[in-house]
Amino acid sequence: MSDYYTILGVPAGCSFQDLKRAYYRQAKLCHPDHHGGQPAKAEAFKQLVEAFNTLSDPLARAQYDQKHRAMPANRAFGQSIDEWHRTTSILDTPADDILEELIVGNTIPRNTTLQTLMLDIERTDRFCLFREAKTLFYTGRIHDAGRLFDAYLQVAPRNILAHYYRGRCLKSVGRFRAAAKAYAEAIRIGTRRHPPLQLPRIRRELYDLKRNQLGWFSRLQIAWLQIPPPEDGLTPDERMRRDISRAMNRLERERKTKQLTH
Repeated sequence: MSDYYTILGVPAGCSFQDLKRAYYRQAKLCHPDHHGGQPAKAEAFKQLVEAFNTLSDPLARAQYDQKHRAMPANRAFGQSIDEWHRTTSILDTPADDILEELIVGNTIPRNTTLQTLMLDIERTDRFCLFREAKTLFYTGRIHDAGRLFDAYLQVAPRNILAHYYRGRCLKSVGRFRAAAKAYAEAIRIGTRRHPPLQLPRIRRELYDLKRNQLGWFSRLQIAWLQIPPPEDGLTPDERMRRDISRAMNRLERERKTKQLTH
């Protein structure tokens, strides 16, 4: 596999802006529309998009540096990105995370590819805006990240990931009630998807925020109503069906065990 930094022509410690400038510069040299769809140029563009996709995402870049360049995961950005944040999806699955970045706000079909999206300059700019905000967040530039996520939500108001990261930015600067509203908006949008998204990670973070940061009244509400932590992200009906299924499976195992012992 070709080294992604070499493909883009940037050093390993480069900033997001360096990556972005390098991408646009290289794209002009191999963009299929500029070369009559030549197979060699199309392949070069595909590799360029793959390299930029990896290095423009702070979590993927940390993993790439650790695996291919023997760099500690925190070296690339000046702060630690713990294992949980690097390996846990924000939506229901990693695939949902990818599709959310790719599709929501860019109004493209679900069967599109990143290469197809990057053929369009306007869509590429939106994609880069989200990635820049995400990079700023993971490098600790919370105010700048929040400003860009706000800008992104102006053009993609139904993007769950943007609302989630905006909530984390607000939480980081002590604006806990505004953060809770951002988390709640992400959950609200997710419940209206088809099929609905459960979003257990966002629900957990909202629960923890309300329990730990929003004062004695919110904590009293949680205690009085006996609201359980949303560990599984299921609705009460879904949880009941799950528990019934588990109980039936347990009874079936007990029945078979008795048969074997008699």
